[in-house]
Amino acid sequence: MSTKIKKKGSLVQHSIFSFHCPGVSKVDNDKSKSQQSKNISRQNSVLSATDNDDGFGDDSSYDTSIDASMEISNFRDPTLESVLLQHRANQPLTSQRNPKILGESNLVNAGQNKSNSLKRSNSDILSTFDGGQAKKIARSTSNTAPVILHTEGTQLSAEQKEVIESVLAGRNVFYTGSAGTGKSVVLRELVRILKGKYGDNMGVTAPTGMAACNIQGQTIYKFLEIGLAMKSAPELANMIRKNHHKLNKWIRLRVLIIDEISMIDGALFDKLEHVARLVRKSDKPFGGIQIVCTGDFYQLPPVAVNRSALFCFQSKSWSKVINKNIVLKQIFRQKGDNDLIEMLNALRTGELTNEIVAKFKSLARMVNYTDGIEPTQLFPTRREVSEANSLRLEKLSSKAYKYTAQDSHKGEQYKAQYAQLLCDESLVLKEGAQVMNIKNINDDLVNGTLGTVLFFSTQRLFLKILEIYSPLEAMDAQMLKEVKFVTSRVGSVKEWKDDERMLFQQVPSERKTQFESLVQFAALESTENILPVVLFKLNGSDEAVLVDKQEFPIEIGKENTAAGNPYRTQLPLLLSWAMSIHKAQGQTLPRVKIDLDRVFENGHAYVAISRAVSRETLQVRHFDIGKVKASPVVKQFYQSLEK
Repeated sequence: MSTKIKKKGSLVQHSIFSFHCPGVSKVDNDKSKSQQSKNISRQNSVLSATDNDDGFGDDSSYDTSIDASMEISNFRDPTLESVLLQHRANQPLTSQRNPKILGESNLVNAGQNKSNSLKRSNSDILSTFDGGQAKKIARSTSNTAPVILHTEGTQLSAEQKEVIESVLAGRNVFYTGSAGTGKSVVLRELVRILKGKYGDNMGVTAPTGMAACNIQGQTIYKFLEIGLAMKSAPELANMIRKNHHKLNKWIRLRVLIIDEISMIDGALFDKLEHVARLVRKSDKPFGGIQIVCTGDFYQLPPVAVNRSALFCFQSKSWSKVINKNIVLKQIFRQKGDNDLIEMLNALRTGELTNEIVAKFKSLARMVNYTDGIEPTQLFPTRREVSEANSLRLEKLSSKAYKYTAQDSHKGEQYKAQYAQLLCDESLVLKEGAQVMNIKNINDDLVNGTLGTVLFFSTQRLFLKILEIYSPLEAMDAQMLKEVKFVTSRVGSVKEWKDDERMLFQQVPSERKTQFESLVQFAALESTENILPVVLFKLNGSDEAVLVDKQEFPIEIGKENTAAGNPYRTQLPLLLSWAMSIHKAQGQTLPRVKIDLDRVFENGHAYVAISRAVSRETLQVRHFDIGKVKASPVVKQFYQSLEK
């Protein structure tokens, strides 16, 4: 929502900045909290040149542990509301938290409960990061065309509507399709409709914490309250019957949705089906609970302990439970790139011709981005992801800021759940760090949006900067130097160094007094309230956002204590130079880099490459047909669906 700001009884027309106020409001523990967002965007500007380092090391020793987590939390705020930006920095602002300064080091622990952003249009010049210093550059155009992510929202295709209609008709449905066919779009629409119809008497589940986060649900283990499901079906049923809350949930359950069904072991599916019949005292499949399964069996396979895992469609109960199969075929993610669609279809089934192999090998070239945002590298293990992100962060010479999460419940019983949250317990950021937003803030700034940390500021200082700089012409390199110097003086009353005095001499005379006042204002601000300002890349424009901490709740059911559901408060950001393939499943990534020399599991190559939206923003190193593994059992199953 766009608003103009009233100042001294009149509307002020800003030549540089336009304001948007998408805020987030959340009620928890009988306390109403509102979070403000003030947006600035800069059209068609350039931040920095891409480092020529491709980020792939030569380490041949890799940890093959994968994320097979079983806990879940929902990382999206339930309510979004618009609020008016009060553009008066001289009014006192208070924080609802008590953050800490971490000792004598340069790591600052910070946090405050407002999310502010500013939009700026028609800027001619920005700057590049070069060892933390800004330098003036001319506007330039990326070597790759802007990527438009195609989403259908509630505008469903005919085959997607068939899924909805079949579920509403009471059928037990399995709907599937290759990556990018809109399975998640259908799921969101199903959840919206079924929640309205059944309320809490329906479950939205997935096998892992990350997969459940993506659909705003819970792990199937947590929702059905079966622990690790290691006991037999009769033992699990007996455990459920002894607990009134659990029994009531199972009895009242009308619909159970299972996403990423490919990762559910067939033996577990059989066990759950048996438990449902025992608990509900019904001979109907799954005890009469309507089942909706979705996913792609060509993607990541199930994980089982000490034995070979069965796919769900190999289970004894699958054919008894599922009575409607629908294959989605229309591609949306790579819409417009027919060559990539053809390549992915061949990769999915493992049927690659020499021509297709040649096309994949041609993607080994470097992709040059001139706007400062590098592609996300996908790795098979969490260790590799951590090492890659840490290495890139260490290369930045700027000051480090450490943001430590605050957990509402401190008990040992919650540690496992907190560990499965998408947000980090500890997050270290620097100017120039590449990050990914992991919350849906508004229609433009959504989960998965990439950006670069521009500088760090308090909210009050950020608004003061806006007051002084926003009426001027588009910000150039000199202005950015001034802003970065001002923000570096937060909480500091040290004397100016020679180079800082030289910078002051370079400040144009018409704003010298304002600049000096701004530095004095910054010195009175507290480092406890300092937050990152991130320049996010959106469709056709940039958006600088003062990012504040958000709540990441853990859904533990209605039997929880009066203290409410546990939640973690942390910045909704992750370092995004690297990400695990498991975390990437279900995500759409505008820029992707993959080294297939490191994959080790069926479906890894397909899941990783299919995250891309275009060949122009996709780099694939070490493509080897021997690394492309597709299960013959899965292939036979999908052939049977076509009959």
